[in-house]
Amino acid sequence: MSDDDVPTPQPGMIDPDLVEEDLAALAELTAAGVELDGEVQVAETTWVIYGHTSYDGEVIAAEYHDEIEVSEVLRAIPHPHPDDTPGP
Repeated sequence: MSDDDVPTPQPGMIDPDLVEEDLAALAELTAAGVELDGEVQVAETTWVIYGHTSYDGEVIAAEYHDEIEVSEVLRAIPHPHPDDTPGP
């Protein structure tokens, strides 16, 4: 799903504390080596944020039953810029 496809959340629709908790949990996964790859709708009312590790392959990092909540989390995740390449 591209950023253009992510629904625009309306103020007050999702508790900001939930988004912060989700971001903290995803940050822990990232620190443990999970690289977040994106989001996909896997059923009519289920969305997941997925990623991969060098050992286990693809993993589900988060599961949501609210499209607006997953869109707010996705918008808040820091995304590296294409020019940001790791140094040697």
